[in-house]
Amino acid sequence: MHIKNIMVVDDNPLNSNLASIILSRAGHSVQVFTGASEALRYLEKNRVDVVLSDVGMRDMSGKEFCRLIKSGGNAATPRMVAYTAFAMAEELSSIMAAGFDAIVVKPATRSQILAALDPVCSP
Repeated sequence: MHIKNIMVVDDNPLNSNLASIILSRAGHSVQVFTGASEALRYLEKNRVDVVLSDVGMRDMSGKEFCRLIKSGGNAATPRMVAYTAFAMAEELSSIMAAGFDAIVVKPATRSQILAALDPVCSP
């Protein structure tokens, strides 16, 4: 297994802690942020392989956060994984249209979170 640098962005500590524990126990390096603005500042100076982001955050929507990262023109754009409780078909389509590479619906299992890290394993 290749160790990945992963950013978890979720304003709910229960959700971010659960994802962080799962990812850390799988051997990945994890940075946790409670908001998109804070995460964007971190990304200005640091590289991550995957961003696991909530869609409904207080400071900025996860969709806007994803669009900002994808439009940065950076060759090393991280894989963007939506981490959301919004599971209606039209909402999932809207999330993917915002630029996310995969979606993990909360509550998520360990295997669902880990599968989303790899483009071969998830849509």
